[in-house]
Amino acid sequence: MTTPLEGPLADSESGLWIPGSLARPGTVTGTVPAGFEAYARIFHPVHARLMEWDRDYPVPVQSRTMQWRDLAETRGTLAHPLMQWNSILAGYRNPVWNEPGWQYEDPLVGALAAGCLAEVVRILSSHTDSPSACIAGLWEGWGWVSGAAVNVTVDSEGHTYEEPLPPPFHQDTVAGAARLELPGRKYLLFNADLAVFTEPGWHEASGWDVLQSPNLLWPEDRAWFLASEIDMDSTIVGGSAALIGQLVHSGSVEALPVPADGDITHQGDVLNERPDWQ
Repeated sequence: MTTPLEGPLADSESGLWIPGSLARPGTVTGTVPAGFEAYARIFHPVHARLMEWDRDYPVPVQSRTMQWRDLAETRGTLAHPLMQWNSILAGYRNPVWNEPGWQYEDPLVGALAAGCLAEVVRILSSHTDSPSACIAGLWEGWGWVSGAAVNVTVDSEGHTYEEPLPPPFHQDTVAGAARLELPGRKYLLFNADLAVFTEPGWHEASGWDVLQSPNLLWPEDRAWFLASEIDMDSTIVGGSAALIGQLVHSGSVEALPVPADGDITHQGDVLNERPDWQ
């Protein structure tokens, strides 16, 4: 197995070039540095289950992973580079007790699922001269990093118990590590070989939560940059036109090219009707 992530680093100098290259928050180049030839938005996969009921018990009939474009077609909405999850749902409400129908799980927010991440980094690896010399950024505020996470259990009598989960990194090490400061965010930085992210079990070996991918990722030669912003259900990549073209046409990853100034907040989808609460 490839050596797990090394870090957090004692300094953040490797990321000091980033803040001055960021545009307005909520835009493509407010998430990934400006100056790349092209940009793509990767849509986090959707899990769907068709449910029926046997008396008072739900029975899964079918399950599958969907792309956003599939859901948009099902709902009669428009798939496009700046589409938003709640907009393409078009007001759909998941079935509740004793109602059959499809249930759509929200895409992961702030992380790429392991399988999708593996496919993405396989593509990224061929577009840098330094695939084994990369930097991975992890937002310092995740509960499992700071020690704020708890394990909730319920006993046979319905009593709920909360047990604090120990943080995965020695807190003296984390406390002493420098942070990369970006607008509204601070990140711990790790040395990373891209091959780590293609191997099963890398989370456990590196001490990361099983659902978490790097929030930031870039190679030493800065040939590309990836960001999974903590509040977003899609990931932005900046790089060469060849890289972006390969992502868009990969077939294994749902990605579309986006303009550098594209609005990727919930306000950015002007082609589909927004829910009233937005």
